[in-house]
Amino acid sequence: MTMDLTRRGFIKLTGAGLAATSIGALGFGLAGAALGLPVGRVMAAGAVKLMSATVESLYVSSRPGAIELSAWSVVLAFVIGVGVAILSAYSPAREASLVSPVEAMARGRREYLTRVHKSRDLWLALFVAIAAAAASRVPAIEGKPVFGYLAAVLLVVASALAIPAFTDAVISRSSRRLGKILGVEALLASQSLSASLRRSSVLVGALSTAIAMMTSVGIMVGSFRETVRIWMNDRLPADLYLRPAGNPAPDRHPLVSLELADKISKLTGVAGVDRLRAYEISYDGMPATLASVDLSALRSDHRSNFFSGRPTEQVLAQIRGADAVLVSEPFTYKHHVRAGDTITLALGGARPSFRIVDVYYDYGSERGSILMDRQTMLRYLPDPAPSNLAIYLAPKATAEIVREEIIQASAGYRVLLFSNRDLRTEAIRIFDRTFAITYALEAVAVIVAVMGIAGALLALVIDRRRELGLLRFLGAAAGQVRKQILVEAGLLGLLANLAGLALGFALSLVLIYVINKQSFGWTIRFHWPVAVLLGAISVVYVATVLAGLYPAQVAVRLNPLEAVHEE
Repeated sequence: MTMDLTRRGFIKLTGAGLAATSIGALGFGLAGAALGLPVGRVMAAGAVKLMSATVESLYVSSRPGAIELSAWSVVLAFVIGVGVAILSAYSPAREASLVSPVEAMARGRREYLTRVHKSRDLWLALFVAIAAAAASRVPAIEGKPVFGYLAAVLLVVASALAIPAFTDAVISRSSRRLGKILGVEALLASQSLSASLRRSSVLVGALSTAIAMMTSVGIMVGSFRETVRIWMNDRLPADLYLRPAGNPAPDRHPLVSLELADKISKLTGVAGVDRLRAYEISYDGMPATLASVDLSALRSDHRSNFFSGRPTEQVLAQIRGADAVLVSEPFTYKHHVRAGDTITLALGGARPSFRIVDVYYDYGSERGSILMDRQTMLRYLPDPAPSNLAIYLAPKATAEIVREEIIQASAGYRVLLFSNRDLRTEAIRIFDRTFAITYALEAVAVIVAVMGIAGALLALVIDRRRELGLLRFLGAAAGQVRKQILVEAGLLGLLANLAGLALGFALSLVLIYVINKQSFGWTIRFHWPVAVLLGAISVVYVATVLAGLYPAQVAVRLNPLEAVHEE
């Protein structure tokens, strides 16, 4: 809640205190809850739809229940809305009740303290940032990245402490140059923000935190997307892929007819067919996928996808026909095993042990996978029907002709046929859909922050009405006053973007290398999604400038005579 200094003095002079401010906060809370309920209901429908599709694609077959807005939910919404509003109002209300009328009307004391303490706060920010780095090195607790979350919170705190020094340094070094480029209005705007450093720092800190959240998630998602794209280049070497019809899910592994697999393998344009089989198993009380591949059908011309970095053919030779397996990276992280260890699996009526030859990167599922030779699996689970087929074309075969032959051979079977390109496109589509809700939540956070900027600028204009009125009284044109307020909004947006990008980069490192790694066991390669970030921060900057239009119009409408004579 924004409260200008003059209002604080008025509250003190008239004897009003926490109770009066709490009544105002109560009204805001009730209005916010009443507006938020229908908007939240609409957003919930979209969120459930996106989340159910994600769960269906990546985790388990499920169908979401109907969305219910019960009486208890409505009461809870109003309690939370009112409670948050009152808690948010408590700090400025308490501060207003403690400020003496003389100090509030003079308003220089608090700005002076902010300038004096900015160097101290900068050292505190460095100390907190070091603590964040130390927290990021602590292992997960029962699979939860508790200290990773703590590191992220500490980074936000460090940024907030460093904002006053950063804001003052940038404005003081750029004010004269801005005056030369944009005119005297820009010089006055920068000096005004510098003079009210305490409030300017709060505005920059609030917006920069929202931008940092957007930036960090954008970098994390962009890095993950690029990693998956590179991984698919190595994981999908075949030309065509065939699977049973229906919605795919990690916990469902329907089978392809063995007769159909034999028919396809005998087609003239087919060089080989890899018969993949998958089972859903439980290992150490946690779900995992047990899969087998026909090593005789695999190509050896794709790059290594193993932790050891050894050539693919060399690694696969060690599991061919042997009681040896490959395990995925998430499996090693969840079960604390590594290459050279031995695991025991319950296969049929036997409990054979398998040596882990190597670990491979896998982003298909976070539950973990075990991969063995098809001949080895058939010794323990003698069901030859495959779950999927990876089809390799002969060197001189035409893809379109072979595809038509496979479609004809598959007549009467409920199967789907995908080209390599189709499968990659579908995988990226599922990936983008998975993170769509994340982008939506980030957009809401940024919109709220920009609205906060608009409200704070309006409060700033009201607080400075005598100053702005004096400018008009001395001959400043309405356009000049408007330009000054818009330049202030632009400077706030620029400072917030710079601070937000820096904080977002630091948070992205924690998300990628700490929180993601400890939560899912995935190694993500860092990647800058430059186009996405530039587009996002440009939109935020334009929105920040536009947020200054209404406060600028209010400033223009001020009566110079009333503002000058106001006591």
